Amino acid sequence: MRKLTILKSLIDFVWIVTCIPAILLLLFFTVYMFIEPEVLKMVFETENTLIQTSTATVQILGLLYIFVCFVSIYCVYLFRKTIIYFQKVQPFHTYVIDNYYKIGYLLIGIGISFSVLYFLAQLFLTTEFKIHIGWSPYLMIICLGLFFMVLSEVFKVAKHTREENELTI
Repeated sequence: MRKLTILKSLIDFVWIVTCIPAILLLLFFTVYMFIEPEVLKMVFETENTLIQTSTATVQILGLLYIFVCFVSIYCVYLFRKTIIYFQKVQPFHTYVIDNYYKIGYLLIGIGISFSVLYFLAQLFLTTEFKIHIGWSPYLMIICLGLFFMVLSEVFKVAKHTREENELTI
């Protein structure tokens, strides 16, 4: 139970220190990028090349990036809420199983979205056609998403087995 308390404390710390300020900064940046489009050059500047594309394209890529960031913050929020059920000693609750599946699904979407956004940013903003095949953080996010989906299935089977054992006394 001590490990669970440490995990909950760490997730709460991450939530308070990074996620809440990130929400505020992303909301500010969403508005500010339409007022001053030059700020997007700071975000999408890669390998010291200047962006030579339309402002609308850069703003659309910026909005997609911000949306994916909000989805990742939502994943941390769901994980925070799921840990509460572990503290209540209800690990096989339907809410936990559904959240694990949802977190996995969203993490896979985040990994694929960031990969596509990186590819599109390279293609449209620096006019380079690069495909990076190999180890990347986006691949790890996809693997983490698949892990959460498998964990959801394992908890679903465990819940079913537990219910059967309670009926056969």
